[in-house]
Amino acid sequence: MSNKVILLASVGTNVIRSKKESYDKIQEELAAYTGLPVLQVFTDDETAHAVSEDGEKVYTVESGVEVAISMGADEIVVVPVFMTKGQLYNELAQRLDFKKEHVDIKMTEPVLYGPEACDQMAQVFSQILDFQPTKEYLVVDHGNPNYHCAANTYLQEAFDKLGLANVKVIQLKERDSFGQAVAWLKGREADVNGTQVVIVPLIVAWGDYMANELYNDEESSLMWRLRHAGYRTVFTGEGFGEHAEFRAIYNKRFDELMGN
Repeated sequence: MSNKVILLASVGTNVIRSKKESYDKIQEELAAYTGLPVLQVFTDDETAHAVSEDGEKVYTVESGVEVAISMGADEIVVVPVFMTKGQLYNELAQRLDFKKEHVDIKMTEPVLYGPEACDQMAQVFSQILDFQPTKEYLVVDHGNPNYHCAANTYLQEAFDKLGLANVKVIQLKERDSFGQAVAWLKGREADVNGTQVVIVPLIVAWGDYMANELYNDEESSLMWRLRHAGYRTVFTGEGFGEHAEFRAIYNKRFDELMGN
């Protein structure tokens, strides 16, 4: 029987409350579910060093692998908290490739990785957010400026199948994402009706970079641009990792990889 250690990998956050209410709880629940040691890893090395404390150690990707090996692991299961197989997921996989000659490393799928997974998660998101028919919702993925993530299309189709015509998935870094959002809102007559528009970040844990891009900067953030375009815009200031219904997905991804 192999000696497994889990690495819970995220980009990280400097917002300590967000870490405790999301990453730390995922770590605790995954350890309880699997009965295996779980080390927390941040792909942002600087943030990993900044928030690491005695008794609450956070590792870089490379140091996490080394510590797991020192614990006697001959198999490391990496559980990324990322929503999609985007840039961060791919960069993590590349960093792990350099360590595979020393230990067997496996990695689970992200939260959203295909139509079936997106159908499942659309149900979870709906349960958490309790979408109201009198409001419009922009579910915002950070994304990458160089490509459109297929998972966002699958998630949109999943919301459509649930009859949620007032929910739109957009990729913030995609070309003209703001124009896409406005075109959709105009089609919904949100400007004419004065309907409240809710920005929902498609993120696990809240962090400064997302806050800045969504609502802090008056000139460039999505919320302020929409407000200046005449829409009654608000946002949900939390990550999905703060909800137990969402955190349970990481147990499922582990089981899928292990064939349980």
